[in-house]
Amino acid sequence: MFRKITFIPVLIVVLVGFLLRFHGLNWDEGYHFHPDERMLMIVAERINFFTRLDPDFFNYGSLPVYLLKGLSQITDSIFGSHIATYDGMLYVGRSMSIFVDLIVLIMIYRISLLLFKNGFMAFLSSFLYALAFFPIQNTHFFVVDVFLNLFITMLIYLIVKYLQNPNKKTAIFIGVFFAAAITTKVTAAIFIPLILTAIALPYFRNTKYLPRGQAGKIQNFLQIIPYGQIFIFIVTAVIFTFLFMPYAFLLYDRFISDIKVQIAMNSNAYIFPYTLQYVGSIPYVYYLKNIAVWGLGPFIFVLFLLGLYEQIVKVNIKTLTNNFLNSVIKNQKLTILIFFYAWYMWYFLFIGRSAVKFMRYMLPMYPFFVLVAGYGLGLASKNLRAIQKIIVISLIFLLIAVWTSAFIKIYNHRPTRILASEWINQNVPQGASIAVEHWDDRVPVNDRVPYQYVELTLYDRPDNEVKWSLLNEKLNRSDYIVIASNRLYVPLQKLDDCDKYEFCFPLTSKYYSDLFSGKLGFKKVAEFTSYPTFQIGPWKMEIIDDAADESFTVYDHPKIIIFEKV
Repeated sequence: MFRKITFIPVLIVVLVGFLLRFHGLNWDEGYHFHPDERMLMIVAERINFFTRLDPDFFNYGSLPVYLLKGLSQITDSIFGSHIATYDGMLYVGRSMSIFVDLIVLIMIYRISLLLFKNGFMAFLSSFLYALAFFPIQNTHFFVVDVFLNLFITMLIYLIVKYLQNPNKKTAIFIGVFFAAAITTKVTAAIFIPLILTAIALPYFRNTKYLPRGQAGKIQNFLQIIPYGQIFIFIVTAVIFTFLFMPYAFLLYDRFISDIKVQIAMNSNAYIFPYTLQYVGSIPYVYYLKNIAVWGLGPFIFVLFLLGLYEQIVKVNIKTLTNNFLNSVIKNQKLTILIFFYAWYMWYFLFIGRSAVKFMRYMLPMYPFFVLVAGYGLGLASKNLRAIQKIIVISLIFLLIAVWTSAFIKIYNHRPTRILASEWINQNVPQGASIAVEHWDDRVPVNDRVPYQYVELTLYDRPDNEVKWSLLNEKLNRSDYIVIASNRLYVPLQKLDDCDKYEFCFPLTSKYYSDLFSGKLGFKKVAEFTSYPTFQIGPWKMEIIDDAADESFTVYDHPKIIIFEKV
């Protein structure tokens, strides 16, 4: 009866989530502007079932790439299409991202029901996720983080189910989805201690598994490993890890080498040019700032804080402090709630300390944020009268929807890279010399008009007179300078103090200062932006998101500036 009643609201939430995610699917008009997505398409194109399965690439796991190529090849064989190509798979991949994220939305509803036994709170949480912009933005790309988000969400759902009713079938599914997670992104390996703990916990809930003395507990714990659910989980995880990513085993040395590079990058922001933006960023705080302002938006984040407060004050602190171990082991509901928080706090603490802080690394935290936010909103509105509850919640969701709609409008317009390219083709004479920055997508993106291109190697070190004698020579023969995003000028201007930073760019910082102020001999002739916008009739307000994490803007709505030599 209850499931039939809640079917329609859930269907509405899924429909809203789908429409927001499908809108602007072809946002880059097929130009592959997202570099990670572009690389995954290259990897998928060289795979063929079953003649070549070696991805020759282990920066990310193989499972999402196999799913993409497999689905594309099946589509080709059924419909006689030619979609399993570099360009065709772009739309298959993005459609898969939408589908995967809608499953996350449904799982948020189900997890909330398991945790709080309240259909209204579950509806609120899933609706909040449907409206949160950052998950919406990431479904416009085929990136592994969307898949990792699903598999981590499925894991916490299965673990909650297991803690409520331990059985071998659930342990098998935990093994399968853990294998899916780790073959999507090796980061998921951090959950191994928590999964093993969760599987072992029910054995200690019954008092007969609690003999007196620590030695008895340890002995009992060791007895369950060889033939219990832990063994089932480990065997299942190993088997499916091999099935989902066989070449990590067959080409073990190459796999380890690629993973070491990724670990090194996340340990030192100086290693790659495109991570210099994170030099000096504060662990945890940097992520929370971007989540609060841009990822969730301020309204959902305030609800999350409300939910945290409500949960903290509702926990019986006195009971916990008097006998923490027995409270956790014997109180199933409390055990599950603590484990739910521990699951996400472990992820946040481990990933949040990374030197490199791309916003998408925190995508698996967003189900946690909305689950707590939905709980907080539901509990805070519990004592309101029916009409008051309708008005208050409707107003809150209206504010959230208006905020999100401002960001969705990014996809109502053509990408700034394409608009800038068309302006250049129309206004820059044929044969002109255009200076472009390395490590960024070149603008113009097409060659309808023949130009001469000069590459400004601004990341080069050391930042000395030798470097700038070469760059000045290039600038002297350039008629235009095109800055295709803030990818270079933001970090390189910040790293101007050689006493403070390991690598510094004082001369490059001065170059940008002179360029932007007009002292370099170039004047700004065009600027293209696509900021989130509120508009009611003639009244319009833009949300300037230049201060957001670079990866939030650089793919789908970068600011592009064009300078002409005076």
